[in-house]
Amino acid sequence: MKDLVFEIIGDILIIREDTDEISLKEFAEEKIQKHPFIKSVLLQTSKIQGQERKRDLKYVMGEKKSETTHKEHGNSFLVDLSEVFFSPRLSYERQRVADSVEKNEIILNFFSGVGPFSIAIASKCKSCVIHSIEINKAAYDYLIRNIELNKCQHEVIPYLGDAFDIVPKMFIGSVNRVLLPLPLDSDKALPIAHQSLQNGSGIIHWQITEKTSLKKIDKNIINNRIKNIPYFSNNSINYEITELRLIRWLGPKIAHIAVDLSFIAREHY
Repeated sequence: MKDLVFEIIGDILIIREDTDEISLKEFAEEKIQKHPFIKSVLLQTSKIQGQERKRDLKYVMGEKKSETTHKEHGNSFLVDLSEVFFSPRLSYERQRVADSVEKNEIILNFFSGVGPFSIAIASKCKSCVIHSIEINKAAYDYLIRNIELNKCQHEVIPYLGDAFDIVPKMFIGSVNRVLLPLPLDSDKALPIAHQSLQNGSGIIHWQITEKTSLKKIDKNIINNRIKNIPYFSNNSINYEITELRLIRWLGPKIAHIAVDLSFIAREHY
């Protein structure tokens, strides 16, 4: 039997590759036998779309539900997979970013979702504050619940709305580190993210997608991409790519890439 593309979130199995109904149920039964904790099986019938990062799901077998609690590195995330985005495949990236944070940082998360990046940082750094913005009302509501669930009310500050509206009004020149975990708007967000850094100095964790067949991403590709953003081509801004890694393949020759950018204020060089 063909091994279909799938992911397990909490006690829900999501099959991400369609096939005939018999093969679908045989595959689901095989996974349930291997992982008895699975309570529900759903089929993803659309791509994850838009700023709200929603996808269409179809019931296959088990309990008719889309809400679950996913546990990761000591944190718990309550999610409704029909309403919000969550991917366990970003677990390593969340911990990598959290491990890089230093004490007393002020951090801005443009696209926080239900809180996995923000809460991962909060659990590592109790002296940090992570301002977390989310446009999807359902995801924002789960963000609130997950902040309470993981007891990080003092570290994670939630905001409902569009980061492109909120950041220019509230956060220009005020933070040490910025998270941009939404490749869809990554190029558009990068200039505003830089403006939010104190004195233009700090770290930006920039996630992008890039059409490539290379397993190792060339820094020149990233530098050229940044230079093609008018804000950076028109200003003298000093930065260094300190980390560049392939997170996963989203499709044939479509790479999901993590880029860490370290910016240095003009007066510091």
